[in-house]
Amino acid sequence: MRTIIILAALAVSALAAPNFSGHWKLNVEKSKLDDPYQEERTIEHKDAEITVSVNATVDGEEESSTAKYTTDGKETRNMIDGDPLFTTVHWDGDALLFDSTLIGDTDTTETHDRWTLSADGKLLTVARKQKIGTDARDLVLVFDRL
Repeated sequence: MRTIIILAALAVSALAAPNFSGHWKLNVEKSKLDDPYQEERTIEHKDAEITVSVNATVDGEEESSTAKYTTDGKETRNMIDGDPLFTTVHWDGDALLFDSTLIGDTDTTETHDRWTLSADGKLLTVARKQKIGTDARDLVLVFDRL
């Protein structure tokens, strides 16, 4: 009987969704970017809530933001540099999908991110499809756990 309970517990834990919590640093060499930049992010993930704090250096300027989401597919609203960001987040197997629209003064940015963790939990990969106005691009951001 004890063996059955242990096997059942292992089966449930194997089906548990990944936890993205941690402090992460962008690995520019492993990433596929249009323009290299520096980024670190801290993620607090307690399903169904996830908070992402980002510190980045873009074109020599430091930027920071914090956004809170839910992973239940309900739309969340955050403000990024004074602009509204509307996002839905949901699970696709072990991947976490973010569909976002950032409405700026001069254009709208649509972003579709697919977050996955490596088997050892040391790499966070974000496969990104982004459209700014009529300009579309595919990026891959790879983060190392610090």
